[in-house]
Amino acid sequence: MALKDFIPLRDKISLKPDFSGINSLFVVAALVLIGVYLYGMFGFLQHGHHAFNTTREHPWGFLVSAYEFFVALSMGTIAIASSAIFFDIKALKPIAKRALVFGLLALISGFAVFLLEIGHPITMVIYTALSGHPTSALFWLGVFYPLTMLFTALTFIAYSMGKKAKLCSMLALIFANSSILTAGSIFGLLNNNPFSTGVFYPIEFLLSGILGGIFLFAIIAKFFYKDESFKSGVLLLKEAAIAIASLLLIMYLIKYLTGIYGNVPGKIEVINTIFYSYKFWLLELTFGVIIPLVIAVWGSKEQIGLFCCASVLGLIGLMAARINVVEAVQVVPKQLMKTSEYQLPPSITHYSPSITEWAIGIGAIGIFMLLLFLAERVLKLD
Repeated sequence: MALKDFIPLRDKISLKPDFSGINSLFVVAALVLIGVYLYGMFGFLQHGHHAFNTTREHPWGFLVSAYEFFVALSMGTIAIASSAIFFDIKALKPIAKRALVFGLLALISGFAVFLLEIGHPITMVIYTALSGHPTSALFWLGVFYPLTMLFTALTFIAYSMGKKAKLCSMLALIFANSSILTAGSIFGLLNNNPFSTGVFYPIEFLLSGILGGIFLFAIIAKFFYKDESFKSGVLLLKEAAIAIASLLLIMYLIKYLTGIYGNVPGKIEVINTIFYSYKFWLLELTFGVIIPLVIAVWGSKEQIGLFCCASVLGLIGLMAARINVVEAVQVVPKQLMKTSEYQLPPSITHYSPSITEWAIGIGAIGIFMLLLFLAERVLKLD
């Protein structure tokens, strides 16, 4: 793509943001949440990882869950938007540009969380590039994320200029799916953890990520479009949500039934703990899968407002799902090499996020909201 091809893009960008008709409540909420994020960030800068409630036995905390939530939302949204462009799905194309941008902004918000979880992000990038091992899932995440961002941005630019953007959208779709599958494989490759090892989490991450993208699509369509151009797209996504949510329920049923009847040590303890958790039954299953499925199947085909409300609950369920998977792989602590000297007899670990962790994870939603506001005012996304 030559430099002259980017000249028409000037007509798609407003260098003087239009602040007319600002939804003051949205802006105030974003600023309050950013203030919460800054509080958590300063707490981390002052105390380091001591500000978190993570321990040697429970090293991954709420920030990993929040990061995974934003990544799933981002990759699912980008995959749907790029599919709409590549496969020429006319019902979804009116929302495609906005969804591409929102997917990128969700990924940036996830990085705002992960930035403080890592502690030394610049060092990590340097050593991943210099000494990263190609058999490591984390290494491939470092490859797929930048490529997803690159081709998503190129797809948006080309599509904004009226081009078909077939090649860019295809590559954005491939790398978005590769990213979310690789993120799930980080948990699936924990071979010393009988509960998580296997293909369940890579597939569950992919399906729940796309389902989260459908939820965000529906919310975007409801609140950002005044005409009826989006309705056919949302109705199409409702049909896809039925298939994905049904498949997720079958996967949950198989995983937990085999876990209960298999009674495998290190696995059954996790299942018993999960079964006493409201985050699993109420939030992950009921909010995240069952309610959206029921409304998508039996809700009115003409009124999409109810499905949009279910989509909000679905996003809450997606967040709970990410919290649950991070906790599940750490419920049974790993055995240390010198157990007689450093570790008590095996027991169930207990963890609750600190105020600093809550502030960073919840505050990142404010970053996402502010970026959405700026994108709406600076870019012409319709």
